[in-house]
Amino acid sequence: MQSDNVTSLQWFFACPQFIEPLLADELTHCGAESVKIGHAGVQALGDLRFGYRAMLWSRLASRATLQLAQGFGKDQAELQALIDSIDWQQHLRPEGTLKVRFFGLNDDIRNTQFGAQWVKDQIGDQFRSQHGVRPSVSNTPDLVVVVNLHKGNASIGIELNQHSLHQRGYRDLGTHAPIRENLAAAVLVRAGWPELIASDAETVALIDPQCAAATFLIEGALMAFDIAPGLLREHTVAERWLGHDVDLWQELLEEAQQRRTSGLAHTERFEFWGNDSHTAAVMAARADWRSTDLPAARWTQCDLNAMPAPTLAAVGLVINSPTIEASANVVTLRPLFDALGTWMASLPSTYRGALFAEADVPIALTNLFYSKEYRFLNSETECKLYTFDKLAQKERPTEWISDDLANRITKNLRKLKNFIKQGHTDAYRVYDMDIPEYAIAVDRYADWLHVQEYAPPKSIDEKAAEQRLQQALLTLPAALGVDPKKVVLKQRRQQKGKNQYEKQGRAEQALIVSEHGVRFKINLSDYLDTGLFLDHRPIRYWLQQHAKGQKVLNLFCYTGTASVHAAVGGANRVDSVDMSATYLEWAKENFSLNDLQHDPYRRYRFIQANVLEWLYDCDEYYDLIFLDPPTFSNSKRMQDTFDVQRDHLALIDDAMRVLSADGTLIFSNNFRKFKLDAEVEERYIVQDYRKQSLPLDFERDPKIHGCWLIRKK
Repeated sequence: MQSDNVTSLQWFFACPQFIEPLLADELTHCGAESVKIGHAGVQALGDLRFGYRAMLWSRLASRATLQLAQGFGKDQAELQALIDSIDWQQHLRPEGTLKVRFFGLNDDIRNTQFGAQWVKDQIGDQFRSQHGVRPSVSNTPDLVVVVNLHKGNASIGIELNQHSLHQRGYRDLGTHAPIRENLAAAVLVRAGWPELIASDAETVALIDPQCAAATFLIEGALMAFDIAPGLLREHTVAERWLGHDVDLWQELLEEAQQRRTSGLAHTERFEFWGNDSHTAAVMAARADWRSTDLPAARWTQCDLNAMPAPTLAAVGLVINSPTIEASANVVTLRPLFDALGTWMASLPSTYRGALFAEADVPIALTNLFYSKEYRFLNSETECKLYTFDKLAQKERPTEWISDDLANRITKNLRKLKNFIKQGHTDAYRVYDMDIPEYAIAVDRYADWLHVQEYAPPKSIDEKAAEQRLQQALLTLPAALGVDPKKVVLKQRRQQKGKNQYEKQGRAEQALIVSEHGVRFKINLSDYLDTGLFLDHRPIRYWLQQHAKGQKVLNLFCYTGTASVHAAVGGANRVDSVDMSATYLEWAKENFSLNDLQHDPYRRYRFIQANVLEWLYDCDEYYDLIFLDPPTFSNSKRMQDTFDVQRDHLALIDDAMRVLSADGTLIFSNNFRKFKLDAEVEERYIVQDYRKQSLPLDFERDPKIHGCWLIRKK
């Protein structure tokens, strides 16, 4: 079908967040009359020729939507009026197929799936009233209708790209790549690759020393040889759209083919080199490269520290997105970045560099001076691009080993020497923000280190804090004689409610530690806490020493460590109560580790319940009760929430009600500003046990917890 392609049309081109300005420039070069930058996309005004050219040539866009109507859409009536204002017969055959993509909500439509079905019905009713038939739904439709609702306004358009514009056709849809093609193209633009292409340099090189899927190299070659991404896709434009101009599209395709032929005439000017340490990655990269019919490239397979010298082009760009494992930290990354920085600095002075990585990657370990940094979003991961106009390393590399921190740890270890030598435990604290500049807590669990970073004050420069953290992580293995791969880092922030118990990751780094003859399972990576509160070591041992022949209750039992100590100490009965099924299973594992799993007389019970409600209804008596509640928690009894400062008196009263006449309640909590209600001391015999319950390795922090032994008068 022929159409008047000189008529100005409204378009919206979607793209990854933070590259909108680059897309706006690209659309302008494609012939847009005007552009307006939005969130994750650009609005453009231009004729059909512009729209087709942009879909064919855009290296940055994800989707192209032709806007048909914009107006009010705060309810179904307003949205229906907008739908009815469009003559759908101009876009779709009555017996054709369609699909509706619906975004946003309004007063009447509270579900996007319902919204898509409702819009389809409204369009179908228009066809049925005029033709007696209506289009059907398909996953491979003739037309994709897009509806967006936002703050009472609505826009309706049709998506004219047959497939996502980020796809080039050289990679199978099921193949995983660390970066999408259009994002890789945006990174290359920011890195200055188009400027090198346009320069008068006789030869130009693009090198990726950790190429993985070779996305940077392929996108760079497509730019260098003036190859339109749309030429590589089997289908780019929605050819079954009734407004499709076949002749115009064919004209633009032929123009793109001519430009490709002209571009490939300059193959001798460019050198492309991909390297990776993994054989499979190099093989896959070469296969994708060949599928695009690009000229021959150089491929090598080796580690960074074995990289050979490049064929010396006049100018070049080294671009790299380091492959980093999820469990990596600054200690394990240092050799990688050191080798990368050293190799990049060995290149000619006419070369420039670019590193694309997650935002918290320790780029300073390269010892290179970066020129600029740019923010990107790779899927949902925040990333940064660092560009290097000159590949020169610092004459005085940053000193990554802190003598101050190492000396303080040595001093702490001297203080703990006898404690460690006694061998009562292989899990203890070795450092806790002793030096304000190094705001971390370091706990040793057997031959592992668990490092918790305290959130720095707002007055501290973010980059300075990050560099100090990296310096600390590099110092700790040397100072404590630990394998750098056995350092786990977690950021420590104030947690409320159940967040402190929620899973943080999936690494499942578990090990076994011992304490006063008792063994515990520890998980260093998956939760905010490890499964063992080290500061409660003395009170757990107290329970072990006093539990013989006693009936013991552990409330908010967590992983049951106090329960195990009581059982090992000879308790006749131990009941452990917690809301979390996960932690009760963990508690059972801890019992099994100590050969306590076989229990024909049900001496050891694990009760999943809301502790406050269970305690209120409890009709049994206990000789020893360990009560260590969270600072905050949800509860149906306590005004919908539990606050340890506000509600501890009622909680203690409930616990004392089920305590035997000669029994002891151990009450503890870690709220640093906690004050015991005076009413508690009036009603019961209270022994302040804070000093006795504080272990040697926590003496610097006497407010780590409060602890009281409470008995009936």
